[in-house]
Amino acid sequence: MERLPAYSPMLNPVELVWSQLKRSLKNRVFTSLESLQAAVLEEVDYLQADHQRIRCFFRKKEVAFFTD
Repeated sequence: MERLPAYSPMLNPVELVWSQLKRSLKNRVFTSLESLQAAVLEEVDYLQADHQRIRCFFRKKEVAFFTD
């Protein structure tokens, strides 16, 4: 068992997913909630299909010690 700090986003692989998602959507203008939703879903689908990238999130130095 590893004791983790109460707030430690750098140790959470999901935070890396959100960071990637935000990076891919930055500097884009959405004229409606539907267009934003479509873009987010498209990026999520892209990430789901990229198994290598998802594995990298779990192999990051700060996360790897408890995901190996």
